[in-house]
Amino acid sequence: MVVTTEDILGYLPNATWAKAATGLLCVACLLQIGTLVKSPKSVVWVAIIGTLGEIAGWICRAFSHYRPTKTYFYIIQFLTLLVAPIFYSAVLYVLLYRWSLHYGPQFSLFRPNYYVAIFVTADVVAFIVQIAGGAMSSDQNNPQIGQHVALAGVIFQLVCTVLFCFLQIIFMVSVIRVRPVRFVPGSYTLYSPRTKVRDISFLFLILSTIAVLVRVIYRTAEFTEYDKFKSSELWFDILDFGPMFVAALFLIPALYPSMYKPINAADPTKFYSQGTTESTQELTKEGNETYLK
Repeated sequence: MVVTTEDILGYLPNATWAKAATGLLCVACLLQIGTLVKSPKSVVWVAIIGTLGEIAGWICRAFSHYRPTKTYFYIIQFLTLLVAPIFYSAVLYVLLYRWSLHYGPQFSLFRPNYYVAIFVTADVVAFIVQIAGGAMSSDQNNPQIGQHVALAGVIFQLVCTVLFCFLQIIFMVSVIRVRPVRFVPGSYTLYSPRTKVRDISFLFLILSTIAVLVRVIYRTAEFTEYDKFKSSELWFDILDFGPMFVAALFLIPALYPSMYKPINAADPTKFYSQGTTESTQELTKEGNETYLK
């Protein structure tokens, strides 16, 4: 008996929607590439890798409709749509690291460099566990063990994402109130003044984080309510594609701090934007008086 994609998913992917999703993601990718051209040293290239992975996954879903017996299309889309969001998450971690340097590490509960090191490692571990669980679930004798292992990986990823959201909220509140949450010698105020542009940029970072969180919650629900969510293409389109497309778009305006580079590597509190060498520290007093009062 030939196993088809429909046997695995419980439905045959809709080719029209898969093509539409691919087109929308291509638009997002082009916008990201345009941002990279404008700011070659920004972290947007990481998001581009994630978007290319999403595009590859949805192309394979379209092929799965026309060639359902070619299960390697399912395998490719499963892997790419599983790993691509990790790159979006990595951008979020780097951006919070950048914001921590931008406003001051004293407003961050973690040391800024911990965000990337801890959470990227956690995402990679979660991915490996999910892949291992998926491989084990192919064992016809006892597939439930593999499903439990994969579920453990998804739950671990969910816990880490919630923790990151918590740290992001603490940072945001401490910056708004200008109240350090960690002692850094000689650092008691904002390194750089808040502006409406920066606040809007940080808002897009928050919205991107929420989008990633929604997708992880859906993945967790998909494993816990296996039959209900696994066999529904509508849920997958709304709660997997939807958040990832939102993240792909919203990460572009959220990239604001990655456009800034330290004037002096030994003093990361001083930044300049492309086209100016003015220290943002010199603007701190004025910005605090006019915007934060």
